[in-house]
Amino acid sequence: MNTKLLAAGLFFLGGVVSTNAQTGGVRVKIPFEFEIADKHLPAGEYVVSSDHDQVWLRVYHGNTVAVVQSNRTLHEGGTTGKVVFNCYQKLCFLSKLWLPDADGSREILASKSEHQAARRGEPQQLALLAQPMKLANTN
Repeated sequence: MNTKLLAAGLFFLGGVVSTNAQTGGVRVKIPFEFEIADKHLPAGEYVVSSDHDQVWLRVYHGNTVAVVQSNRTLHEGGTTGKVVFNCYQKLCFLSKLWLPDADGSREILASKSEHQAARRGEPQQLALLAQPMKLANTN
């Protein structure tokens, strides 16, 4: 199994997910459909956070929909934070999470679908401003 997606499959089914190690994240309204971890997701409001080498994506006021592997990146998200997408024509992939706390900024490893889209050309990057927030401890 692809190591990037190992955790994603375990948490997609729902249930109780521990967030006590997550220090916070950002809330972002995404006005278009996108992909993460080979999952196609609708436009909507999401919370994106990081926990060491993982990025967590959950529906705002809802369940976790993806947990993906990531690498640390040295980029500051400013006072609000940013969520960055790589877009290939009309197909967009969640690519980076820039938090106000630069230590939490992450670059998401490309999925199999994104690698296939990249064969057709270079991506355009699209950044959305996001609001910082603290995640509740669900333990």
